[in-house]
Amino acid sequence: MKILLESFIIESYESIMIHYLCDTSWILYRGYYSCSKVWTEYPEIHFLCKKIESLLSRKEATIHLALDGYATKGRRLLGEAYKGNRCRSGERSVYEALPTFVSMIHNERIKIYYNVNYESDEILFTLSRILDGRKKIISGDKDILQSLKQDVVIDNGSNRVITEESYKFEYADQFFEIEPIKLPIFRAITGDASDTLYPPVARFPRKLAAHIVNSLDYSGECPTVYQLNYIQESLKDSEKKWIDKLIAAYDKFSINFDIMKLNIIEDDIHCEYDRDQVALSCFLRSKIERLNEL
Repeated sequence: MKILLESFIIESYESIMIHYLCDTSWILYRGYYSCSKVWTEYPEIHFLCKKIESLLSRKEATIHLALDGYATKGRRLLGEAYKGNRCRSGERSVYEALPTFVSMIHNERIKIYYNVNYESDEILFTLSRILDGRKKIISGDKDILQSLKQDVVIDNGSNRVITEESYKFEYADQFFEIEPIKLPIFRAITGDASDTLYPPVARFPRKLAAHIVNSLDYSGECPTVYQLNYIQESLKDSEKKWIDKLIAAYDKFSINFDIMKLNIIEDDIHCEYDRDQVALSCFLRSKIERLNEL
């Protein structure tokens, strides 16, 4: 009886629809740099295929692949300086293969999402809010931590699944116990070197930034000058100067926040790539045929 009951529970759990929301660009970068010695031709595509095959082997799973646009808000606000420190050789290899491959693998269990104006993390955030059922995001991008909630977990590629509860323990030191939804404010103040987003005030104390964020009544909008002045009244004299500097650099702070903040996209994010214009190599054809057989 106990064995039958456990079997029923496991079967019922697996029968619930699971949406795997994949940051395709992040997976491709990871594959390019970690598998280039294993596969010489398009290692990032091999890596992505292995990931998709693994996910398709799970019952009741639907794969959602999100692609980066090239006219995103980061590029619109900061120009070519945004993410300007990324390796261009790897980027070229990834994006030469990406449209050709991804445009052909859309089927009932693999969904493709793309809009020229949005990064993949904002697409994933949108999907995490509009899809029914359990969602598992596959991405190592820290911005995606904003997506965490009861029915959304994150696989950051380090063999760890981050839940809304485990976040408090795994990122307590790094983000000073800041709620995931408030992370854009903290990162707007402290900057993000990986995206070439510099702090509006150099060497701003991270603990003070965390204290400011935790003290704010956050409504989803960039904190106003009035809110910063209000918090300043409760600070020590040695800390007040940092608020003055942040207010003086408010425009830069506001731009950082706008780039970091993930929003629900109202525009169309379904990919409609023109397949007739795609030149397929034998290698890519074999990969598509293999995925279609699963």
